[in-house]
Amino acid sequence: MITDTGPTTYDFVTRGACPGCGSPDVRKLYETPFSEGGIGTFVRDYYGVDPLRLADGRYRLERCRACGLTFQGDVGGNALLSDLYTYWVEEPGNPDQDIASYREDINAIPLSRDAHEIMAAASFLGKPLKDLRTLDYGMGWALWPRIAVALGCQSYGSDLSEPRMEFARHHKVKSVTDDEISTLQFDFINTEQVFEHVIEPLALLRRLKQSLSPGGIVKISVPSGDAADAIITSLEQGTYAGDYASIIPVQPLEHVNTYTYGSLEAMAAAAGLEIVTPGLWHLFAFLRHRNTLALTRPRKVAKELVRPLYQRRDPKNLFVWLRHKA
Repeated sequence: MITDTGPTTYDFVTRGACPGCGSPDVRKLYETPFSEGGIGTFVRDYYGVDPLRLADGRYRLERCRACGLTFQGDVGGNALLSDLYTYWVEEPGNPDQDIASYREDINAIPLSRDAHEIMAAASFLGKPLKDLRTLDYGMGWALWPRIAVALGCQSYGSDLSEPRMEFARHHKVKSVTDDEISTLQFDFINTEQVFEHVIEPLALLRRLKQSLSPGGIVKISVPSGDAADAIITSLEQGTYAGDYASIIPVQPLEHVNTYTYGSLEAMAAAAGLEIVTPGLWHLFAFLRHRNTLALTRPRKVAKELVRPLYQRRDPKNLFVWLRHKA
């Protein structure tokens, strides 16, 4: 890990009101310096940085009494976020070569989870794939929008990282900035593991809503916060040892918003959106396309047939489609 970038200590921004619904009625659940206990161990071991560089902020978990969102009260300022996502988070050199699952999906696009999701969206929206205009917001290394391109969609993508934007452009994804997004209309906006990272999630959702075509969908997929109370108890009792797996829903610095289904529903309502559930005809639309099941791999076939139903019941992840309120 790179540990010698940026200032000696970093600035933080304090969030007062709930970032999910805007309510000022919040209560503190837990607070500790970033340098102490299991949190200090996590920062040191996972990011490879001295947690004393975070001394100007505190790891503080708060909860909104109105919608139930758990969120981190202190979030990184621009310098910290820049270093965090540029240097501290380990990145592949070339995802086509370095990430086995990425390579597998690119080499067999009709079999991929993302292709099946895009086919479901086209079915639900009543559009052929070639007419579907999609945006992957926070696209990372552009797997989802590359698959959309391969399926014939009008595929757009956006990310804070310019190298990722350039990588996407190289693979025929139309890369757009936040300012450009506001001038466009999309049928399906994908946000995969994005909203847990965003400092102002309600404001972002409202902006994305403005770029939805009539009847269009915003998809949100985030880690489930149903285990947050158990994690907080382990922090209070000093039993959290600093490992990654046990802290994911409230991961310091990155997962600054921890959702339950209810808090997602409340955020959607505050943005003028509602949760919709596509029927089985749409969820299994991929079965109406060619070569979408690996018939020589029965375990993979079983997984793809179960996924559309399990995806919305996964205890570790929340998955919703949102559209304008009727």
